[in-house]
Amino acid sequence: MNLIEKAIIFAAKAHEGQMRKSTNIPYITHPFAVGMLLQQAKCLEEVIAAGILHDTIEDTDVTYPQLVEEFSEKIANLVQAASEHDKSLPWEERKRHTIQGLSKASLEEIQVIVADKLHNLRSIREDLERDGETVWSRFNRGKKDQHWYYSSIVKALSSRKKEFKLIGQLEKEVKAVFGSINWITNKEIDILFSCAYGIGNEEKLEKIKVLDLAKKITENANRLYRGNQEPAWGKLEDLSTRGVNFETNSDGPIILASFCIALQEEMHWTDNQLYQHFKRNISKL
Repeated sequence: MNLIEKAIIFAAKAHEGQMRKSTNIPYITHPFAVGMLLQQAKCLEEVIAAGILHDTIEDTDVTYPQLVEEFSEKIANLVQAASEHDKSLPWEERKRHTIQGLSKASLEEIQVIVADKLHNLRSIREDLERDGETVWSRFNRGKKDQHWYYSSIVKALSSRKKEFKLIGQLEKEVKAVFGSINWITNKEIDILFSCAYGIGNEEKLEKIKVLDLAKKITENANRLYRGNQEPAWGKLEDLSTRGVNFETNSDGPIILASFCIALQEEMHWTDNQLYQHFKRNISKL
């Protein structure tokens, strides 16, 4: 029995009885499809096997030591690289960890991860064509968050498109499913900054489809402002070290810092990304 056949049989047994999210389609069809994508991309046999096995650690009772014993340390490491290490963490934190890890990932790790995401998105697109926007209700997070996640993966891998052609295919799929590689435009972000001290022109926000987002951010900002202000003081200190000056004789800076924290959390930005958008809007604040 060759390596790929062994991986197919092992994965089929591990995923026995599991179904694709909100469907009656056996789950094993997904890892098989991931393996086929890797095979078509002429990846190494070990990478193809890891693609077939990529969900065994995360979604079955299979452990890392079992994969090492049954296959090899290399294959087990590839599977682990494609797995979320702590499912108890919030969705945003788990996805952000995946995105940040791509900068240090090997090409073979990236091959497994990209094939997985590509097949997931293709399945979503097929479901959207058949069932419409109700598809997004199946997921823990809706369309906007899913757009952020997949587009962030593509952007994190943009410099490696020449190394692995499926990255380019994933980018095309993101555009086909969501309409754009950017999940929110700079113009929309700038309008959100106008809500730092409260929502004003609701009609304008509704027109560009960010009113609900603005309400969520301002509600969280108000909760932060009225609760423990220590994080807000920390955010002011961070912005100050970047050259931003604040008046300290009013609550304005704390209100603004609370808003920045809420906005950053909702946008899934790093401190540097927040600062770049803040700097662009500083004259309005």
